[in-house]
Amino acid sequence: MWGFALLAAAGLALAGWAGYHRPAIAREVERFATDILVLARVEGYADEIEAAAVEAGLDPCLLAAIVYSESSGKADAVSKVGAVGLMQLVPDAAKDAAKRLGLAEVPSREQLVADPLLNLRLGASHFAWTLRHEGGDVERALVAYNAGRTRLAGWIREAGSYEAWRAGRVAAGDSPTLAYARRVLDYRRTFRERGVLFCAPDEPHGE
Repeated sequence: MWGFALLAAAGLALAGWAGYHRPAIAREVERFATDILVLARVEGYADEIEAAAVEAGLDPCLLAAIVYSESSGKADAVSKVGAVGLMQLVPDAAKDAAKRLGLAEVPSREQLVADPLLNLRLGASHFAWTLRHEGGDVERALVAYNAGRTRLAGWIREAGSYEAWRAGRVAAGDSPTLAYARRVLDYRRTFRERGVLFCAPDEPHGE
């Protein structure tokens, strides 16, 4: 952890130097330093991520990548639409996941922020449920997790199929939701390469 902090500090110092000479370089260096800090922050929850992933039958590196993209590893993150915690859970998703896990009570918003493991367990359960209902396609499940299954279903109806919708969005280059899914998949590879989390060697649900 200290190694990441020192590297990030060096990156920020270099950003200051580069900023004086080349603003574009400074921005890239600062982005790199920020990325290192966020990766380390997410990995600080490695035990909780692995426990939640195993319970839900997911790859811990995939779960870590969702956390990276949803909250930047901030347990107290709250979005403009009221999604909270590491997995940015909305109340309905948290309630349904709590029932699937057999929890005695529906977690409050305060609990979802204060208890990282609980947030991760509920989020992992919700994503695993989404994955099953989207045919085991990880990218499609990530799109549904980000946009909502109802909205994705509407897009699919309009396009005729998920593949047609995806092809259209790739051609147009105008889908933040698809970009989100691809970003999560990219960071899953990053977490695997870093080796801090114990991640599945194979893809249990496909790419």
